This record gives sequence, structure tokens and C-alpha cells, in this order.
Amino acid sequence: MFKKISPFFVYQISGNSMAPAFLNGEKVLVFVWAYIMFKPRINDVVICKFHKNKLIKRIQRIDQNEIFVIGDNKKESTDSRSFGYLSTKNILGKVIFKI
Repeated sequence: MFKKISPFFVYQISGNSMAPAFLNGEKVLVFVWAYIMFKPRINDVVICKFHKNKLIKRIQRIDQNEIFVIGDNKKESTDSRSFGYLSTKNILGKVIFKI
């Protein structure tokens, strides 16, 4: 059997870590294939996985194959300041716009 693989998925934001740019309950369109031909860039907003959680964060630093991600709302964000760098393999896709 073949699985349908889509280049996009919709992500609903949970929490205020990216406020005011992205608010709790808003939905964004995520481009899964964004980094197949291009590398992640500083300031890209991405959906990444950390353990079993999906997080929306902004890339602040890139060190070879690792990224340092941070929430825009630093007071309410759990991000690389607490869990450190993530592998670029943990990026699920790039946020391209709000729905």
C-alpha cells in the first residue's frame, strides 16, 4: 500500500509562546518539504518536535546540523534556553502563513 504524502499540514497553536505574532488557537500552514533543497535560516518560524511534543518556534541560531529555537514571547516560552539545541532532523516543516 502507498501512503499519501502531503507537502503541507495544518498546525493549531497551543499556548502563547509565539505571541503576539502567533496566538493560542490560531492555525498555520506548514510546508513539510521546505528544507529538502534549502537549509533552515535564522528567523524562520518552524514546527519542530521535542520528545513527543510539536512546538512552534523561531530559529535564532544555526550550528551545522543543529538549531537553537526560541519563542517570541520569552516569558512564556519553553525553548532551547531550557532544552538546548535541536537536530535539524527535528524540524517538521516551515510555517508559511496563518490560515
